[in-house]
Amino acid sequence: MSKIYGIPNLVAYLDTAGYPLTVEQIQQLIAEKELPHLRPTKNLFVFNSDHINWWIQTRRSDHR
Repeated sequence: MSKIYGIPNLVAYLDTAGYPLTVEQIQQLIAEKELPHLRPTKNLFVFNSDHINWWIQTRRSDHR
């Protein structure tokens, strides 16, 4: 289980996973509580790569 620190790193991770999103799209998903994340401090978002991979698979299944 690895962690992804910060939205810019999540953008890069999603690109390599073949599920590109913009910073704005990610911020919207976080605001809507649609994207699994942790927020240990006000300015830091942490994403668990296992949870993100699960989320991508779920989204791909829903959009077929």
